[in-house]
Amino acid sequence: PDDFPYHSRVMLGFQEVEGRDVCFFAMYVQEYGPSCPQPNTNRTYISYVDSVRYLETSPPGARTPLYHAIINGYLQNAAARGFEHAHIWVSPPKQGDDYIFYAHPEAMVSKRMGLLKLKEWYEKMLEAAKRRGIVVDFQDMQEEYKDLESIDDIPMFSGDHWAASIVKKIGDQQKKKEE
Repeated sequence: PDDFPYHSRVMLGFQEVEGRDVCFFAMYVQEYGPSCPQPNTNRTYISYVDSVRYLETSPPGARTPLYHAIINGYLQNAAARGFEHAHIWVSPPKQGDDYIFYAHPEAMVSKRMGLLKLKEWYEKMLEAAKRRGIVVDFQDMQEEYKDLESIDDIPMFSGDHWAASIVKKIGDQQKKKEE
């Protein structure tokens, strides 16, 4: 198809700190509903998740459970609305890049998660969601599409980094087959 229509949504988390509303969490999603052509039909794509360490929790350091609850709450809501697949972009921003929040506190910039740690963070969240019946199963897109025969079988999302690298992935796969 030439077009995969979708609805964009943004979810923001706020906390009142010293009498002011402070945004500490943001998530952008694209929702491809039942009228969207295959392979994107009934898929949601969490394209960006970003946070700043302004959330005050008791006990201190309880940000991760809250972030997991927000994302899993969205996944549960999406499933209830008929979405059958959810995709999450799991890649930390490079040094100097920001996804949603323009400027992160300096202490946060120096402590960004690497790819493996971020992937583990999401896997822990999805394991909990699986135990609670929010998700049925999950896996890496590279694993899902390892036996790819046609690029037309891969869901493509607006602005997705996967689409930008798919040609390289197919080339690598063809080289492996030839070898």
